[in-house]
Amino acid sequence: SPPPSQGTGALFRIRLAGGVAPCTYLSPQDPRPLCHPAIDRALQLSGAGGPPHVKLTVEWDVSTKERLFGSLQEEVVQDAESVQRQQQAHGQQHSCTLDECFQLYTKEEQLAPDDAWRCPHCKVPQQGTVKLSLWTLPDILIIHLKRFRQVAEQRHKLTTLVRFPLRGLDMAPHVAQRGQPGGQLLGRWAPWQPPLRLPAGCPRDHLYDLYAVCNHHGSMQGGHYTAFCCNALDGRWYSYDDSRVEGVREAEVSTRSAYILFYQRRHA
Repeated sequence: SPPPSQGTGALFRIRLAGGVAPCTYLSPQDPRPLCHPAIDRALQLSGAGGPPHVKLTVEWDVSTKERLFGSLQEEVVQDAESVQRQQQAHGQQHSCTLDECFQLYTKEEQLAPDDAWRCPHCKVPQQGTVKLSLWTLPDILIIHLKRFRQVAEQRHKLTTLVRFPLRGLDMAPHVAQRGQPGGQLLGRWAPWQPPLRLPAGCPRDHLYDLYAVCNHHGSMQGGHYTAFCCNALDGRWYSYDDSRVEGVREAEVSTRSAYILFYQRRHA
């Protein structure tokens, strides 16, 4: 049956699903309804495991929906070919490097317009950027990989292969840049802020060697933990699975089950 004569806004409402704002409605009458600050924020917060994406829910007026669709079969909408390709790519197990994980973690992000901050110098709201950097590095570096992806109210485990080095992990590119040749000042600071300096005696060694890996096998609902550890006496790697211990080759240490990585500063 033909749609009613009233405007599109009376037929349904488009709601942005997910955790950012539970009741964020977009205007279906807007020719570009996706150009909305809430959409930008949701895209920035979308987890790993595929290209950035958002989930939209169409809330129909019940009487209008019954007039438009006579049966449940008529409600089924076939996905476009581009959507099917993205779904296939999502389902494929891909891989990345530990260095790429740090690059994404410290990547500069543009704040949404509604997150503008008041500049203390010119007193005018500014749309700024935010960037995380590592200030100093510890002798023991423990890296916890995020192994889940939030989809609406559900969490799904990620089994992406993160390739990490057993020796010579260089953390120098991920530490805050020194502004002076002597390496004392960190970053560029506004004129009203005092310069921040590194603690006295802070080590400049950024190379790390792996000595243990915690593995998780299973799903978000349950599973089993094992470990790979490097014996400090003979330099060989061993697998620990409850009471079972056996030697493993170095090529077998980096797996899709890796969950927590334990590194030690080389010259600590």
